[in-house]
Amino acid sequence: MRFADFFENDEPAYDVFNACHQIVFAESNGSTEYLERIGLEARLVYLLWCFDGEVHNGGFDQLFFNSLGDHCLEILEGLRRIRANKSTELLEKALSWFPESMPSSDRETRWKQLEQYEDDENYESGLDDLDKEFYKYEDNLAELLHNFVRSNKEASVYA
Repeated sequence: MRFADFFENDEPAYDVFNACHQIVFAESNGSTEYLERIGLEARLVYLLWCFDGEVHNGGFDQLFFNSLGDHCLEILEGLRRIRANKSTELLEKALSWFPESMPSSDRETRWKQLEQYEDDENYESGLDDLDKEFYKYEDNLAELLHNFVRSNKEASVYA
């Protein structure tokens, strides 16, 4: 299955995401994702689509505390690749709360990295400000991802 298979659809990136979602959760317990089953370009679409939903649902704080946060650095590279400049800037600022802007890819370790900010009003208000900026949706990640899918017609959904 290639990206070109989704070109007839109005929202090809959404359809690639849905195909990936089925693949990564196939024969899973419902909470374990098998990202190694999908191709590199498909992984970018999948992770960025999840990122968009995660931040819109609960902000950068939710991203850091949920399992998607395991992939923050990969998401950052994906944002750069599709030229989502504002989202890149906002994620970089959010990541600056971590030591050397490097969140752990292990969820529990990442939680420990942020424990020091548990009652820090600057942390909360800082992330809230970044959330508000993100909600302006200056990059329109969905459209950037649709364009990415259209420009990578030979990319495989499967690894």
